[in-house]
Amino acid sequence: MREVHKIALSRTPKEWERLAKSTSDLDRAFYYNALKRLAEALKKGNKSEIETWTFNAEELKKHLDAKDPAVIKLKY
Repeated sequence: MREVHKIALSRTPKEWERLAKSTSDLDRAFYYNALKRLAEALKKGNKSEIETWTFNAEELKKHLDAKDPAVIKLKY
């Protein structure tokens, strides 16, 4: 299991949605939304969606890590 899958499954999709709505950082909101969608796809077992949202979440995580590496690591 990939790291991003573990992160996505660490909260419910509803919790990821709340986090996305509560942040003013648009990049972080997109990341939380990708984790929400990935968690939903993993629960459904939809391989196509899992592949899509895994890629999106990993790319957004890389972007956030490059933007501010300390912040994203403290969140998990």
